[in-house]
Amino acid sequence: MLAVKAQPFTLFLSCCALLCSGALHAQSKDFSNAHKKIERAIESAASKTPVDAMWIRHNTLLIAVNKEKTSTKSYAKGVCQFLAENGFAAQHTTVVIADQALLRKRNQVQQLAEQRCD
Repeated sequence: MLAVKAQPFTLFLSCCALLCSGALHAQSKDFSNAHKKIERAIESAASKTPVDAMWIRHNTLLIAVNKEKTSTKSYAKGVCQFLAENGFAAQHTTVVIADQALLRKRNQVQQLAEQRCD
């Protein structure tokens, strides 16, 4: 048996990353068109520093960013504002900002910031 020492939420996010990265096609069936449009809009808007956006629950949006070039807390607040402007104000979405390099290289999620959008 493998012993794992990790914070419960970090372990949860790592499991979500594995599931989400391996099942991007299934993701499109699980979320509404509005959810998918938000993902694409966030990824397209990030022209200087590319980001990866994926819904891990109907009200939790994971965004992987370059932690060296992004102010994670203010970026999360900006995403909340963008969500509110695009019809997601009533969703009470949580935006989780994660380290993009770690997600891409090791398929692990290291949470850098979290913002509850109310």
